[in-house]
Amino acid sequence: MALALYLIGAPRCGKTAVFDALTHTPAGPNFTVKGGHRYGTVKVPDARLAALRDLYQPKKYTPAEVTFVDVTPPGGEAAKFGEVTGLLGTADALVLVVQAFGEFDHAGKPLDPVAQMESVLLELAVCDLEKVERRLERIEHDRQRSGKAPEVERRALQRCKEQLEKEQPLRTLEFHGEEEKILRTFQFLSLKPLLVVADIAEARLDGSGLESLEAAASERGLTLLRFCAPLEAEIASLDPAEQAAFLKDYGLAEPARLRLIHAAYRALKLASFFTVGEDEVRAWTISDGTAAQAAAGKIHTDMERGFIRAETVSAEALLKAGAWSKCREDGTLRLEGKEYVVRDGDVINFRFGA
Repeated sequence: MALALYLIGAPRCGKTAVFDALTHTPAGPNFTVKGGHRYGTVKVPDARLAALRDLYQPKKYTPAEVTFVDVTPPGGEAAKFGEVTGLLGTADALVLVVQAFGEFDHAGKPLDPVAQMESVLLELAVCDLEKVERRLERIEHDRQRSGKAPEVERRALQRCKEQLEKEQPLRTLEFHGEEEKILRTFQFLSLKPLLVVADIAEARLDGSGLESLEAAASERGLTLLRFCAPLEAEIASLDPAEQAAFLKDYGLAEPARLRLIHAAYRALKLASFFTVGEDEVRAWTISDGTAAQAAAGKIHTDMERGFIRAETVSAEALLKAGAWSKCREDGTLRLEGKEYVVRDGDVINFRFGA
């Protein structure tokens, strides 16, 4: 399943232009429209996976995928996020686009990127607070009727309420065990990982004039990326050779799409392992710290239930050896048990019983 990154922001902040920069290709725009929202799914480039494809020449090649969603509330850009909380709740992470170009915002007021960012963050917290209060009222109503209440849930929600009333996001709280499991069902927006994208003018590619926004994002523990959306969309539309030249000219290490994907993987603490063979070479996305048996379940539940062992080698060692059998001879192929923590870049062949 593709990693889902949902773009949000104030009216006319440049969100749609950023979406274009993320989804444009040399063949043109690559997105679909569903329910008024735009969805663009892209492959996650991985040099290790591409090299494994070249080695195995498989019938099928399956990189990981990321879906970017340009969210538009039913009432248009001026509508509130409360109208799309159900949709936003399905996101793996939120990408907050902040206008950092021009002199005035959508309302004709002097541009203040920090205030714009804080306004959206507050709106997300208010959406969560309303949800928390409704649920606490329901719990209290049921308690008065039956004399019983789900205490773990009530205490966790009370902690959430206190945090949100201080206009602080839930992601800065720590939850454990049953609390974490219960709160996951609410799909709270301020609990989700969040990245900030400053949509800048071309003259500010060096970050000049963004000091206040960078400081505000850092203070909140948020990653800030800088995109000049029109320029990035133009670069994304070029063929790879021309892209590389343009990126170099503008002092950019990677296209916007890759910079955001890499930042999202870091924020979500994700890793990739690979499966290889003549039929398919494929990347699988997992959370850091995932054990081998659980990783097998990403492929098929039968593999997880009947897990025996994981034949494991790093992609680098396999590519150097040139063959699975040579890795066995060299001693770089390991037999790992169900508790083995899968590492980013592992190539794994799972052994399992029916």
